[in-house]
Amino acid sequence: MILGIGIDIVDVRRIESIIVRWQESFIRRVFTDSEIKYCNNKKNPAQRFATRFAAKEALIKALFPRGEFGIDYKDIEVGEKDRRPIINLFGEAKKIAAKKNIKNIHIMLSHDGDYGIANVVIEA
Repeated sequence: MILGIGIDIVDVRRIESIIVRWQESFIRRVFTDSEIKYCNNKKNPAQRFATRFAAKEALIKALFPRGEFGIDYKDIEVGEKDRRPIINLFGEAKKIAAKKNIKNIHIMLSHDGDYGIANVVIEA
């Protein structure tokens, strides 16, 4: 059964300007070490950070369709398995997922030029 669907689009230039302004403090507050390593090893890190930020927002929208949330961004990690994106949950996000009996989280990411987009479907 589908429990929630979330989608988010992020302007890469906005994330890039935030990174330039706040540097490591923004990156370390929002992304896990694994995500930082992945993004920084790509040709356009800001594009990858933006897409992962969109994924975190899409998951929050899918989990909390009415807007009631309080999850740390670092409790949501975008990883990879078999060359496909996956979501790993930690801390409060993991507890909420268990409470809601979430069995699967499906995620699709895309980026093109100035935009990164993510779509998340949660199954219970």
